[in-house]
Amino acid sequence: MAEWSLLTNHARLLLAIESEPGLRVRDMADRLDLSERAVTLILRELRESGYVTRRRDERDARRSYYSVVATKPFRKDAMSHHTVGELLRLLSEAEASDRRTRSGGGRIRTSVG
Repeated sequence: MAEWSLLTNHARLLLAIESEPGLRVRDMADRLDLSERAVTLILRELRESGYVTRRRDERDARRSYYSVVATKPFRKDAMSHHTVGELLRLLSEAEASDRRTRSGGGRIRTSVG
C-alpha cells in the first residue's frame, strides 16, 4: 500500500514555515522530504493564493523569508469559517505536547494506594 498523509504538502509546508522562520527552500525540502522544485512550486501557489508572503533579505537579495498569513481562511466553503492560523496553532500545540510526552515532561503519575 502506498504511503499517504492526512496533511497535504501545502499544509506541511505552512507548518514548517510557521515553526521555523528563516528556512531556505533547500531546508524546507529536506525537512519535508520533497524536491526543491516541488517546494518552490508549492510556495508559488501559496503566495499567489495569499497564504504566504515573501520578503527579500536587504543584504542578500538571493535570500527570501517567508511568513504565513495566519488570518487567511480555508479555501473550501465548509471550512471557510476557520483560518490557517487556527490549524497551525492546533498542530503546533499537538507537536509540543508530543515532544513533552516523549521527553517525560508530560507523563501522568499514578499512585497505588
